[in-house]
Amino acid sequence: MDDREKAVEKVRKLMSLAENAGNENEAANAFSKARIFMKKYHLELSDIYSAEPSPPPPSPRRKAPPRPLTPEERHREMTRLKQQEEQRLREFQKVAEQQQQRKRQREREQQALRELEKCRAQQSVHDTPPAPCPEPEPETVTPPVPPEPPARPHRPPEEEPRPVRLHFTGPALIFIMLLLFVVYILYLQ
Repeated sequence: MDDREKAVEKVRKLMSLAENAGNENEAANAFSKARIFMKKYHLELSDIYSAEPSPPPPSPRRKAPPRPLTPEERHREMTRLKQQEEQRLREFQKVAEQQQQRKRQREREQQALRELEKCRAQQSVHDTPPAPCPEPEPETVTPPVPPEPPARPHRPPEEEPRPVRLHFTGPALIFIMLLLFVVYILYLQ
C-alpha cells in the first residue's frame, strides 16, 4: 500500500467517524481532518468513494444492561435530581409570585380609578351651583330690577370661578401624579 492508498483509507475512516459521531463537534473535527488529508494528497471525493466499496455496516450491538450504580453514584444522582426539583419549584414560585403581583397591581389600579371617579363626581357636585329657588314676590310694588344675563348664575363679586377651578384641579392633579407614580413603579420594577 502506498501513501495515497493509506490516505484514502484514512479519509474513509474519518468520513465514517463523522457520520457516526455522537455530537456535532466530533463530526466537525472528523470532517476537517478528512479535508486536510484530501488537500495534502490531492484527493477528491470520487477517489475516496469509487476506489473500493464501503465496508459493510457494523452489525447493531446489543445494548448491555446498565451496570448497577454504586452507592456514591446513586447519592450523586439523587442529589442532582433533588436540586433539579428544587430549581423547578423555585421557578414555579417565582412565576406564581409575579402573577400575584400583577393581580394586586390591577386591583390597585382599579381602586385608584374608582377613587378618581368618586373624586370627579364630588367635584362636579361642588362645582354646580344650587338651582335658584323662585322667591315669592312681595305684594308691594318695588322698582324694577334690571334683568341679569341668563348665562351667568348670580355670584357675589368676591367669589370668582378661578378659586373653584383651582380647588378642583389641585386634588385632581395630585391624584393623577400619584396614580402615574404608582403605575411607573409597578411597571418598571
